[in-house]
Amino acid sequence: MRVMVAGVVLVMTAPAPVAAQETDGPDIVVTAPGKPLQVDAKLLRIAQRRLAKDRAALAPAATLRFELWRGGQRVAANDLALVLTDGTRQLPVTVDSDGRFALPAIPEGRWFLRGGTAAQALSLRPLVLSPGTGIEDRRLGDLRAQCQVAVAMGKAQASILALPLIGVFDLAGGCASSRFNFYHRVERPLASAVADAPGGPVALPLRTQSYRPPLADRTFGNETRIRLSYR
Repeated sequence: MRVMVAGVVLVMTAPAPVAAQETDGPDIVVTAPGKPLQVDAKLLRIAQRRLAKDRAALAPAATLRFELWRGGQRVAANDLALVLTDGTRQLPVTVDSDGRFALPAIPEGRWFLRGGTAAQALSLRPLVLSPGTGIEDRRLGDLRAQCQVAVAMGKAQASILALPLIGVFDLAGGCASSRFNFYHRVERPLASAVADAPGGPVALPLRTQSYRPPLADRTFGNETRIRLSYR
């Protein structure tokens, strides 16, 4: 079930008594069609703080980047002339060669991430990557940390109507619960997603353009690599 709450799509559902629930999110919807991109920095600080909290346990060397998506396709951030500003001052926004962006520590106060006009609604997604990894070769610890960051951002934008749903999700164990299956979206149709395990490669469940990493399965350590191939 998809729940629209205060500009956010939380694709999380209460756990069923028998089968695990499958989700694709959350997506943080940050623009309406035809409107300039503007993201309140408090949402971005929440993402930074959540990774800082989990860094030692899950992703000690990782960098937090962000992606912008329009429907099922990623939008290159360098096409939007991003700027982080409080109306007077500006902080640099570092866009990498793949069009993803990282942010500096954001000072207190009313700061916003701003960019060009979007023809369609855009959603914001965090990306946690360690050195020596990539989209097709992920550390499982990075994916676990990324789930925590995405959920923290989703909670920050949720309306009071969503609080019971969020409470159930938290009580069930959130990202670490086997009763929720988080699918991770990629940009191209997948042929395979494989977890490198001590006993040999383990094929992961797929949808057309997403795969389900074993976030809750502690038999897979944080250094487990998830390797993708495309059709």
